[in-house]
Amino acid sequence: MQPHRPQRTCLGCGARDDQKELLRFVVGPNGELRLDRMGKGRGGYVHKMESCWEAFLRRKRVYRAFHLEIEPKAKEKLVLTLRERNWEL
Repeated sequence: MQPHRPQRTCLGCGARDDQKELLRFVVGPNGELRLDRMGKGRGGYVHKMESCWEAFLRRKRVYRAFHLEIEPKAKEKLVLTLRERNWEL
């Protein structure tokens, strides 16, 4: 029997994948999005691919994940951070 592997949904492409294959982010107290691998509370996930980040910018799934409105600038800033860290595999 295989051990349980948590599954999460990418907020960019909408595909389900193993949690360890996705990047987790949370909403900070000022509405900013920040990477937070092990933080408490509600988190959102995206794949480590540029195409998912671009789709994330266009979609409104962030509202569904966090139940609050996220400013487009906060989403853009998160994507810039991902690009700077060169997450794409």
